[in-house]
Amino acid sequence: MKDALPFLIRHGYAVLFLSVLAEQLGLPLPATPVIVAAGALAHMGQMNLVVAILMATAASVLADLSWYQIGRLRGVKVLRLLCRISLEPDYCVRRTENFSRVMARMHS
Repeated sequence: MKDALPFLIRHGYAVLFLSVLAEQLGLPLPATPVIVAAGALAHMGQMNLVVAILMATAASVLADLSWYQIGRLRGVKVLRLLCRISLEPDYCVRRTENFSRVMARMHS
């Protein structure tokens, strides 16, 4: 644990970016502790708050753009996979079908 602080001071922006990106892509890695640590480091003057916010925002936008492209190119297959591995697959399928019906009505 004592090695974590110097590591975060040295590589904090990269760790912040990668942890937010991983979480937003759906990996089971919580980014919240890293975000809190970045805030603490910014308060101590070891990290620039504006740069930290920009790094987290860039990671979120990159992940969202990735999901958008995946959905655009392989939407139905990806939804089926996500619904299959979901904790409540029946709810996921029902919600997706309802959303599809609403979208179809809007476009007709």
